[in-house]
Amino acid sequence: MNYLEETFKSKLKEYRSFETQMNIDWGGIKRLNKCVDVKLQIKFSKAEMVFKNALGESSAKNKIQMIEMMYRAWDTLTKHAIENGYTKLSVDEKCYQYDKNKVAIVCDSDLQLSNLKAKYKNDKDTVVFSMEELFRFVHPDYLKIKEDFKGTLNTDITFKKITYV
Repeated sequence: MNYLEETFKSKLKEYRSFETQMNIDWGGIKRLNKCVDVKLQIKFSKAEMVFKNALGESSAKNKIQMIEMMYRAWDTLTKHAIENGYTKLSVDEKCYQYDKNKVAIVCDSDLQLSNLKAKYKNDKDTVVFSMEELFRFVHPDYLKIKEDFKGTLNTDITFKKITYV
């Protein structure tokens, strides 16, 4: 393996770590797309597409240039989000996607909920919850089933889908 290939692999690993951190900080690309205009969303998507195509087909030098392009694309995206009045998530806040393109931001307790609502009031199509609030939605039978499986069979089960009738 030559020097450029080794450099590319190292830079790609660094970029993937950066990408993961951006998803933690901002709640993922779905949320960030809601924080910027459509024109910028399209530009970022095109950059991602060019980047992914380059990873499979181009030289190591070109791949490194595409990684650098993606850093610039993320920087532009986050700067515009900040300019539009949006902020990174705090460490005690998590972002979840549901119904394909909707976003929920969740904090731990009801005491944090008023601050969360004030902080994210401008986020388009975003709902906020506390974990305590979400637990109030869980039917007691579901909790009992999980407790029974854990206690009796020492098995932790995960509900994949619940159908209401």
